[in-house]
Amino acid sequence: MIQYDSRKVKPGDTFVAIPGLKYDGADFIPQAIANGAQVIVAEKEVLVPPGIKFERVPSARKALAYLSAKYYDFPSRKLKLIGVTGTNGKTTVTHLIHSILTTAGFKTGIIGTINSTLTTPESADLQAELAQMVKEGITHCVMEVSSHALAQERVYGCEFAQAIFTNLTHDHLDYHKTMEGYLAAKRKLFEMLPAEAVAIINVDDPASASLIEVVKGEVIPYGLKQAKHELRSTKYSEFDVRVSQVEIREKEMFLKINATEIRTPLIGLHHAYNILAAYHSGLALGLSSSFIKKGIEAVKVIPGRQEEIDLGQPFRVIVDFAHSPDSLQKLIETYRPFTKGKIILVFGCPGERDREKRPIMGEIAARFADQVVVTTDDPHGEDPVQIINDIVKGIERSGKVFMIEIDRRKAIEEALKMAQAGDTVLIAGRGHEKFQDFAGKKTTLDDRQVCKEVLSGGSQKS
Repeated sequence: MIQYDSRKVKPGDTFVAIPGLKYDGADFIPQAIANGAQVIVAEKEVLVPPGIKFERVPSARKALAYLSAKYYDFPSRKLKLIGVTGTNGKTTVTHLIHSILTTAGFKTGIIGTINSTLTTPESADLQAELAQMVKEGITHCVMEVSSHALAQERVYGCEFAQAIFTNLTHDHLDYHKTMEGYLAAKRKLFEMLPAEAVAIINVDDPASASLIEVVKGEVIPYGLKQAKHELRSTKYSEFDVRVSQVEIREKEMFLKINATEIRTPLIGLHHAYNILAAYHSGLALGLSSSFIKKGIEAVKVIPGRQEEIDLGQPFRVIVDFAHSPDSLQKLIETYRPFTKGKIILVFGCPGERDREKRPIMGEIAARFADQVVVTTDDPHGEDPVQIINDIVKGIERSGKVFMIEIDRRKAIEEALKMAQAGDTVLIAGRGHEKFQDFAGKKTTLDDRQVCKEVLSGGSQKS
């Protein structure tokens, strides 16, 4: 087998020494050899014992991806692989497409944030997962493709039938350094598309032009601002999709796409874009609008994505994954028109990640929410107090009164206790996640479960 973790090496395996952010795989070559590796692949020259084959490569990550794909006989060629990339919306779009395909009778796999430790698995793990899908008779797979995965060549060697772009907003600049670097990572997915593949791109986003210019095949544009789009060929001429109506109600959104009327509990303008992306994906796969409508409407909730916790309390409680400035603002704006009382926001920022966005998110919280409780997210190896101080800098500029509670469970409890009838409590940043990371130590914490425990305990005001 192809391995990148020296601890997993078994006799006869190939070990690829990939350079990481904290550790260099080359440092673990002796351990890999001791465990029985017969082939060592690395970017720098390494002396190996007689009988061990050594191969030097310009990119260990590309080598790992290609060798893994080859080992499993290129599984992505044996199913239709749909990749979804963008700052926000990846999880929702993949779940919508998965539902559409399942409704249409296709055996469909899904890879992403909710069912994987990494949004997009490391290449060797990804190829193994795709191979298993092929073995199980799965014909389609829809996958979230993160910017980290693209920058780290995790999907190198994959053959995509479709690539979808949702949007590009401020995030991950600790890794990509600049928005240009962030966009360049996203662009890789569209550069690698074969000529027969289809790119489905949100043309209302300014980054779209940069992506369109590198696509070899057909580009299917979508958006709410543009009424008509020029296609490169007549093959997809039926994709002149017009959205004539979007009505966002308190617990339902209505969309009219051409003659198709869709009703969904996924509310907010951002979800209108997500639904449009999935709708176009279905059309490009040759599905009828009736199947697409049925598949979209079958999705009632996506774990940790605007997930409502309703135990009969007189105020709304929403748990969401919003962890970037844009997604946090959109979350608050979505519920503002339907909140008679106050919007109470609980949020934090992860440690060892994009420090620039912390005061920006603090400023957004102060500007759009009525009451703010600042707490922890995943501090990782960083001091939680420092993270909170960074967020607070943005809040203090507004002069708004806010609360700090480092213990996230207590922060949620406080927010729920202060809520009155007609208020909306938004708990943002972690969504479906069930553990907090404190310097590598995992602590059980599920925002949804905490809400249920507090609300069922009768600690809320009425």
